[in-house]
Amino acid sequence: MARITVEDCEEVVKNRFDLVVLAAQRTRQILAGDKITVEDKDEKKPVVALREIAAQTVSVEDLKDAVVKNFRTFSPEEDLQEDIEDISEEEDTYNPYIGVEMKALEADNSIPVVDESELDSETVEDETAKEKE
Repeated sequence: MARITVEDCEEVVKNRFDLVVLAAQRTRQILAGDKITVEDKDEKKPVVALREIAAQTVSVEDLKDAVVKNFRTFSPEEDLQEDIEDISEEEDTYNPYIGVEMKALEADNSIPVVDESELDSETVEDETAKEKE
């Protein structure tokens, strides 16, 4: 192949977006020091990455895994371990009432319940006046 084209790579990777992401990942790997698996013709690294993908000398699945790993901002194993450590260190779970004083209703501070049949303005007023005394 004198010149690599997208059509050459589409036989291996069907989606062009995926191809771009995988080629970029392979380019990063080459720049980081990975060995080139095709004949090196002093080409730019992205072209070499595309040639490797088209020649299937690198595993597309390994590239996909590397892409996912690089885009991840956390490691699920580390995050799980941190959660386990946090739970073991805590003595109490979340309680929104910590530090809040709550006063229970006492028997003599209870609110009287009145039926509608008993609603007579004079009777209700008399009962409330007696309770206040």
